[in-house]
Amino acid sequence: MGLFDGVTHNLAEQALDATWYKQRVITHNISNSDTPDYKAKTVEFGLILKEKCKCRYHDGIKDGLYHKDVSPFDENGHLRLTVTTGYETNTNQILDGNNVDMEKEQSALADAQYQYSALTDYLNNNYQMIRKAVSK
Repeated sequence: MGLFDGVTHNLAEQALDATWYKQRVITHNISNSDTPDYKAKTVEFGLILKEKCKCRYHDGIKDGLYHKDVSPFDENGHLRLTVTTGYETNTNQILDGNNVDMEKEQSALADAQYQYSALTDYLNNNYQMIRKAVSK
């Protein structure tokens, strides 16, 4: 097992990618706020992550929410973070068919930026600890 093969590190990298993707989708929604018939998109990965962390899966025996065919683990035993993209259904359409809610999108973007920053800080702290351990 290498320095960067741990479950936590792997999951943090996947979450960083998912958060970056979420920011891209939100900025795409914001840029299309005046496009007629544009439907806002959503990205979900936090709920999936919470459910995946609730279960244990060993040797084909489920102890939790998942069956063998939908194991949350990849072939290396790492948790696999799945990102889903859908369409916003909780906002009202305006007359031109567009349903982008700018306040909601800006709030979601700020939240995603905070998550990205926190994940970056976490990974940077891990790298600094390894750097200090190697340099001594």
